[in-house]
Amino acid sequence: MARGITEKDVHTAADALVAEGERPTVERIRAYLGTGSPNTVVRWLETWWKSLGERLQAHESRLDLPEAPEAVTALAGKWWGMALELAKSAAHDDIASERGSIEAARLKLHRDREEFNEETAALRQREATALQARDVALARTDELERLVRRLEGQVDELTALRDAVESRVVTSEDRSKELERQIQALQEHTASDRDIFARHIKATEDRAHAEVDRARQESHELKQQLAMLRQERAAENAVSRSRMDEIRHETTEALREAAVERAKADILESQLMQLRDLLAALDSAREQVRTKAKSRTAAKRNVQAPKRKKQQASARKS
Repeated sequence: MARGITEKDVHTAADALVAEGERPTVERIRAYLGTGSPNTVVRWLETWWKSLGERLQAHESRLDLPEAPEAVTALAGKWWGMALELAKSAAHDDIASERGSIEAARLKLHRDREEFNEETAALRQREATALQARDVALARTDELERLVRRLEGQVDELTALRDAVESRVVTSEDRSKELERQIQALQEHTASDRDIFARHIKATEDRAHAEVDRARQESHELKQQLAMLRQERAAENAVSRSRMDEIRHETTEALREAAVERAKADILESQLMQLRDLLAALDSAREQVRTKAKSRTAAKRNVQAPKRKKQQASARKS
């Protein structure tokens, strides 16, 4: 809004417009001055129109028509008065038109202001709703971030647990393979011992049959020893077979459980220790059998030696 125009500025502009042959209006005065609000220009323009008659009368009283007849002077004065009245009427019409335009502009400005206030209130309401929604979104974002961090921690724990399970599974598989190799070696070793026992028994039987004619009593003792050896061998074989069946059953169960729940691989280690104890027991039993066989062979030789000496002495005498 322009500021600073005075009544004198408006009156001077109106006089200048009239001198240029133009009717002074609010827009023309504002264009002439280059500033000024419409309300201020209207107010000072009304004072210009009010003072216009007095200034014209004063000018009329000073009107000098040299060498003009009195009738002409009077008629010119009447015409000048009529011109002033027409000018006043036109000025009032212009002022009324300007007032109507200003009032319409004022009403439009008032409506625009009300619409602006309504839009401002709506925008404030929307802003409050948006702020509330933003606060809710921020709260939900924080909650989601906490949930994401908790899920990430669970994922890390599950990943570590998976790695540990996979490591134990690999260890269990390695232990299972090692146990299978030991079982196979035990089976091979047991079969070898069985062959050794069979050959030993066969050799003992062959020697017993070869000497049956020369020493029936010795043959009877050997048959008893053979029976005892067979019983011991049968008992040992039965124990070995029973234990082998138990081992196979336990191994099968252990392998099945390792495939389904590989976390139970520690049981296999315990069973492996039992197998080692069994191997040690079998080795000890085998050594005991060999020691007994050697003792029986030495005893038999000690028994047969005097008889042979007697036979040799009888042969010399005869």
